[in-house]
Amino acid sequence: MQIQTVQIKRMFKLGALATALALAGCGGDINIDTKDQTTTPAPTPTTPTPTPTQSAQQLAYSGFATRNTSISIDGKEVWTLKGTLAPATGDSTIGTGDTGGQNGSTIVLGNDVVWELEGAVVAGGDKENSVTLEVRAGTKVVGADGSYLVVSRSSEINAQGTQANPIVFTSKESALGQAGAGGQWGGLVLLGNAPVNTCPDLAACDAAFEVGNHNYGGNDKEDSSGTLKYVRVEFGGFKINDTQEMNGVSFGGVGSGTTVDHLQVHMNNDDGIEFWGGNVSVSNVVLTENFDDSLDWTNGWQGSAQHVYIRQADNGSNRGIEADSNSDASATPQSMPAIANVTIEVADGTNSGGDDAEGILLRKGTGAHIFNTLIKGGAASGECLEVNDDNTVTSVNDGNLTIENSLIDCVEPFKDAKVDAEKGRTLSLDVKDWYEGQDGNLVGASDLNGYMPNASSIALTGGNNDLAAEDARLKDADYIGAFDGTNDWTTGWTTAVSTAPAPAELPTLTSCPVGTTSEAVTAGIYKDSNVNLVCSVSGNITSNTTLLAGKNVMYKIDGGAVIVGGDNINSATLSIQAGTQLFATDESYIAVSRGSKIMAMGTQEHPITMTSQQDVINGASGERGQWGGLVLLGNGLTNKCDDHTNCDVSFEVGDHKYGGNDNTDNSGQLSYVVVKYAGFKVNDTQEMNGISFAAVGSGTQVDHIQVHANGDDGVEFWGGAVNLKYVYLSDNFDDSLDWTNGWTGKAQFVYITHEDGSANRGFEGDSHKGDGDTPVSKPVISNVTILPGVDVENASGDKGEGILLRVATAASLNNILVQGRKGDTSATESGECLELDGTYADLVTNVNDGELTIEHSVIDCNEPFKYSSENAATTDAVNVQTWFEGQAGNAAAAVNLTNGMPAAGDTVLLGKGKDMSTVDSFFISTDFIGAFDATNDWTKGWVFIAQ
Repeated sequence: MQIQTVQIKRMFKLGALATALALAGCGGDINIDTKDQTTTPAPTPTTPTPTPTQSAQQLAYSGFATRNTSISIDGKEVWTLKGTLAPATGDSTIGTGDTGGQNGSTIVLGNDVVWELEGAVVAGGDKENSVTLEVRAGTKVVGADGSYLVVSRSSEINAQGTQANPIVFTSKESALGQAGAGGQWGGLVLLGNAPVNTCPDLAACDAAFEVGNHNYGGNDKEDSSGTLKYVRVEFGGFKINDTQEMNGVSFGGVGSGTTVDHLQVHMNNDDGIEFWGGNVSVSNVVLTENFDDSLDWTNGWQGSAQHVYIRQADNGSNRGIEADSNSDASATPQSMPAIANVTIEVADGTNSGGDDAEGILLRKGTGAHIFNTLIKGGAASGECLEVNDDNTVTSVNDGNLTIENSLIDCVEPFKDAKVDAEKGRTLSLDVKDWYEGQDGNLVGASDLNGYMPNASSIALTGGNNDLAAEDARLKDADYIGAFDGTNDWTTGWTTAVSTAPAPAELPTLTSCPVGTTSEAVTAGIYKDSNVNLVCSVSGNITSNTTLLAGKNVMYKIDGGAVIVGGDNINSATLSIQAGTQLFATDESYIAVSRGSKIMAMGTQEHPITMTSQQDVINGASGERGQWGGLVLLGNGLTNKCDDHTNCDVSFEVGDHKYGGNDNTDNSGQLSYVVVKYAGFKVNDTQEMNGISFAAVGSGTQVDHIQVHANGDDGVEFWGGAVNLKYVYLSDNFDDSLDWTNGWTGKAQFVYITHEDGSANRGFEGDSHKGDGDTPVSKPVISNVTILPGVDVENASGDKGEGILLRVATAASLNNILVQGRKGDTSATESGECLELDGTYADLVTNVNDGELTIEHSVIDCNEPFKYSSENAATTDAVNVQTWFEGQAGNAAAAVNLTNGMPAAGDTVLLGKGKDMSTVDSFFISTDFIGAFDATNDWTKGWVFIAQ
């Protein structure tokens, strides 16, 4: 205001002189008393030099900062802060809009300029001359080597950014467009009046901060050092010596009145954030690529931290969490924070200081109550959970140190506290037993996509959802880790953080998933030399289990039946990731109980494979019948039960029940799944199918499945209403697709090939033998190509044939192609390609009533049609050729195929089909007969082709 007063006085004098001159011009007299002065001629008038007008920034900031005129950053002026920021006594200089200024003890850093720190910039004196340093949203503060910002005891920082406009503390190099690196400046230091256990007398506590002459500590737990919200601190941590380095953000004796949420520290050269005592709580914290410890506490911190994401740098970080209290067990208060929903991605390797990358180290008598924490290590990570020294073991034994509902996914999960006479340690702790003995803790694969859990991750359901009851400062969260799989709270305000895309290739796993058991792998035993991890699955799966895909892992189905869930009790879901490989020992198989699910979700690039043990080990080969197969048991309708509300049909192998009154039942999903070399034989009437659908409901999704070289049928349906699309059934021994007992589902795009002399029928369709049994089998099927084998008996005496419809079935068959071999002997041609068996008279009734139909189909065989009956009443009841040719769009005609596909110029199949999408929305619109048009080979890229 001094400059403005001078300007006003000067303006007054000039104005008076101008008035006098004006009066003289109008005839007035001007008398000037010169007294003894010598009269001299009047000087020639000159124009006075005007005082420069100050800018809004100069008016606002000149009282506490100076402008650096040598640089600009982001197109803005740079103003330098140095020394102590103290209260002012003059009028407010706070400008309008984005412009800050000072008003008494409030100093506002506006985002209209960039702020530069020179040396130690200290807000307020130590418990005197206090100030509130307000930092506007979107403001950038830069520091050079040796510079840092301190908020003294009893002063506050009010740095409230937004998601779209975070406040950024960064290095000068980075701000000028150069490469940012750890240690280019200092960091942010908050000093408070809360308790710290290095002070015997908290009422007279002056703990010295490790850098500079700054004190902290006191007896006010609820002290406030202000607010940090949507704040990013990057490239800090300059080093003074081997023991004195700056953290990204330091909290020295900071009280619970302080608000900290949405804070990132990135690439700091020492710790990310560190707490020396105090009671401050933090939430939504991101700590990335920090050199030493990402989150460090000591000297009695009793705050809380929730939703913390830690990502370490390979060969550049030490611990995710390093937790201390005091070497003196009697020092109070004891560190005892509440920690929840933390995700730590432990790096591989060793940083330049010689420290291994590790997960959590609990030592020096710390207490803590840790919940919902996920630690994921790499192949070359150090230990992920370590407890060290006697005071900490005592804290465990006293119940002051706990961890619950957490998940460890590490090659080296634990490191024990051990007796060490040289270090004076007399107590030991088995960390694995301690961890696994607490509620909800898990050891196994975490199933993450970057830092976010996949939908199949056990982390999404394993958390403690009653956290607020555990500690009022925590929010309920039923998941393990920092993220719920949907809400990525890091977006928009952080740097160098993003959810990783789905990998183009499968990852390398370092541990087996929860619910499986790791087996020793002998080098060279498997045909795939990449496999060094085998996870065994056996017995009854009664909790949700996920088999994770990896280029180095296979899953062993062992010990007979692996049963998912109980029969409509203890329901569970077996999830299988895309690209997962499973193999089974002799007579082992998977059965999914009623009420449980299988979620086998492969992709074209990464199909799921289920095969025999012989198929994967060196020196052996896959053959039919080497294991069981996959059995889905549902609550759908089957005509084996008179009372559908009380239905318990026994599956033909094992004591497994199926059936019910819900044809919309959901048994999960099978997509891009290949089942090979299954179908072991129990006796002449009991054999396993590749995939068995027992009363499975329409809520189940089945698409892109292959069953290859099964010892019995490829797929079989016992009632139910499950639907299928894109089915490849190759070289199966008995029937490729078999239905009975009331199946009323739908199927489109089915391709069936046979091995000569080792197959029976492409389709075998049955319904019921008893009068009045319901429901009647009546599937609706479209776009099928069947290439039956030659008319030579297989080992069971069955010959290669096309379609057999019998035992009272109904059906709607559309766009079907059956092309048999065309030789002139039984060894070179197929058997009958379309046969009706009228032994059960209801089949004849279905023909006559239009319940059994075939339309827009082609039969291309030397022996195209056959009718048979062992019932004298129905002998010769149907002429199959007449029935077939009398329906719409059918023809007995020759076709040319290449690997099942017609040529582009085909006139027999292409354009001749029925568009079944007009009948039922399940079907995709087509205009061709058979499983393929001339261009789209839907088997490409995922099916197994025998060499």
